[in-house]
Amino acid sequence: MRRYGRGMLWGGVAVLLAVVVAGVVALWPDDEKDPLPVRAREYKPTQVCLLTPASGLADAQSAQAWAGLQDASAKTHVQVRYLAAAGEDTPGNAAPYLASLAVGGCQAVVVAGDTGVQAAVQGAHSFPKVQFLLLQNGQGGQNGQAAAPAGGNTKGLTVASPSDARTQVASEVEQLTKS
Repeated sequence: MRRYGRGMLWGGVAVLLAVVVAGVVALWPDDEKDPLPVRAREYKPTQVCLLTPASGLADAQSAQAWAGLQDASAKTHVQVRYLAAAGEDTPGNAAPYLASLAVGGCQAVVVAGDTGVQAAVQGAHSFPKVQFLLLQNGQGGQNGQAAAPAGGNTKGLTVASPSDARTQVASEVEQLTKS
């Protein structure tokens, strides 16, 4: 019986060895397979940013402006990001958030919300290499909103409705990246 037990032991080892070899062969990489498609998008070094009111993307105009930035990014491969100006809804409070984007590598800053626009009108001259796109409701200057000054590094975008912000922002960002 002892021989029968050893034979079974060697038989089991042989079967185990065959299973391991079969597994290695089955899992061995096949050089002839098609490579997986690259899914990562390669971005340009250009950054375009959005400054929103404290409500962030819950603000209808800001949400549409963000959608416009994403549309432009998909088309032009610019990097986009946004920052909400938390805290008190005043131009003085929005100014540091605006400055953070301007010195943080954004070549253009889209500004949504009355207080953000007022902060940009007052402080854009401090960042001459940054282009500011100011979203203004209706005729601009409504509801106490300061109208964007003509020329310089600011441009007012008059939007009749929040959905207009998406198309105008996408269009302006595409134009900025061409020049």
